[in-house]
Amino acid sequence: MKKKLYYTANTGHFGIPIYVCFNDAAFQQALIDSKVTTKHTSLDYGLAESHYIQQENGVYGMLAIVFNYEDMAKGDALERMGTIYHEVSHTVTHVFAYVGEDEAKIGDESRSYLGEHIFKQVFAIYATEEDRRERAGKRDRKAFSDLGKEVRRAELQVDQHGVGSAGPYTVPGKPSVPSGA
Repeated sequence: MKKKLYYTANTGHFGIPIYVCFNDAAFQQALIDSKVTTKHTSLDYGLAESHYIQQENGVYGMLAIVFNYEDMAKGDALERMGTIYHEVSHTVTHVFAYVGEDEAKIGDESRSYLGEHIFKQVFAIYATEEDRRERAGKRDRKAFSDLGKEVRRAELQVDQHGVGSAGPYTVPGKPSVPSGA
């Protein structure tokens, strides 16, 4: 079974999933898994994007939020939260478009509650991804450190000479001749 590269958030009673991706490769996998047949790319411009994709025949394709994790990680926590909120705001508009609601007729409370519901999930997903990458980085650093210890230990073993080893090359001296012979 292939590992998912993306996360999924729900939209409550609207019933449309939102794929949350942290790079274009994850977005491409979400497109395939959603059976979207049209070609799409992400992160051509900017730090993050919200996508509402319909198939050519007008049938629903998918909703996705794509973040460039590496670029987002360069900003502070407040900037990351602002980026997440910004994309969630677009996604809320996409959800209402999906259900056929006229933007002008959507109540402020409905928009706010849906936005809050989606924001909490996407924020938790971002925190999960951040934690996953941090743990992976520690594993990578530990593996690299362990490898370094193994290499240093191997070098030390080469330098040590024990019984049965070739040891240093020395020219044997002449056997001593007993005196008086």
